[in-house]
Amino acid sequence: MATQKEIARRAGVSMSAVSAVVNGTTHTRMSTQTRARIEAIIADLGYVPNDAARALRRQRAGAIAVVVQKVENPIYREMFHGIYDAAEARGWAVVLGDAMWMRSGSHFLARLLGQGSIDGIIVRSEGLIDDEVMQHLRARPAPVIVVEGRHAQDGRWLAIDDAAAGRIATQHLLDLGHRDIEFVGGETWIPTSERYRGYTEAMADAGLEPLPANRTGFGSSAGAEGFAAIQASGRRPTGIVVNNVLSAVGTLNAALDAGARVPDDLSLIAIHDAEVADDTRPPVATVKMPMAELGARAVEAIAAVLEGAPTRFGLVDSPAPALIQRASTAPPPAAPAPWWTAV
Repeated sequence: MATQKEIARRAGVSMSAVSAVVNGTTHTRMSTQTRARIEAIIADLGYVPNDAARALRRQRAGAIAVVVQKVENPIYREMFHGIYDAAEARGWAVVLGDAMWMRSGSHFLARLLGQGSIDGIIVRSEGLIDDEVMQHLRARPAPVIVVEGRHAQDGRWLAIDDAAAGRIATQHLLDLGHRDIEFVGGETWIPTSERYRGYTEAMADAGLEPLPANRTGFGSSAGAEGFAAIQASGRRPTGIVVNNVLSAVGTLNAALDAGARVPDDLSLIAIHDAEVADDTRPPVATVKMPMAELGARAVEAIAAVLEGAPTRFGLVDSPAPALIQRASTAPPPAAPAPWWTAV
């Protein structure tokens, strides 16, 4: 078992310096580099102070950590609500962290791991955090639950039914009479995605040929790039399914800038719902995902693992993704509009 003496020896510092870091003392004079080196060694050795260890044997710390990419992303709002509500019901506090700070040797990581102050960790999509950091996280007793990712090594993952969302969005356009439907946005670094798979399944079921996805990433600029790619291709869809609502804002603006009338010339629907969908003109139709339920289930999974109780991982399929109809979709025009000629 690691000791403060071993940490001091490895770091090349005094026992008092190690004690100051372990106890969170700020008045002890030491450089930022020295403090970071001590914290990194504490995390590497998995050291837990004796008093913290005794406290952990008696009771839980009463706090969980949630790590996502870009905490300001409005898509996370409902998930955070689910997490906070479920945590509050158990008397737990919630610590938020951004994946961009979760690098090996970071102060946030060292404090998260080093003092036994976290009962469990919820991580949004394992692929956003490097493998070394994930190894550090999983080396701790606190359970790690991956949300919106399906490849957790220990099987502790929860995800929403993205394929169903892709099918619902595409089927909505099909039901309106659209046949020329494109898919915009999504991951640029994987060969396929669940949302795009839902689009291809709905198109195939309707006897139509799915088109290759315009994979331009996420965010408003990605949506605009996706629209530009369609326009440059010479294809003339009457409907577009956008991978996420933030990208849909960029797709909508690019279409309007090109002279399209939405929804008279072009219908648009996005996966995920957020307040911004109501703020555009026209408001964007969406498929609402069970994000609050996803967050609550993740907290419940942490509690179950800590208590040694059985729990179910995998898809959060209740409630199912739901269509939110707004003014950005309508039946297709009788003929392609002339605005497509302007690239």
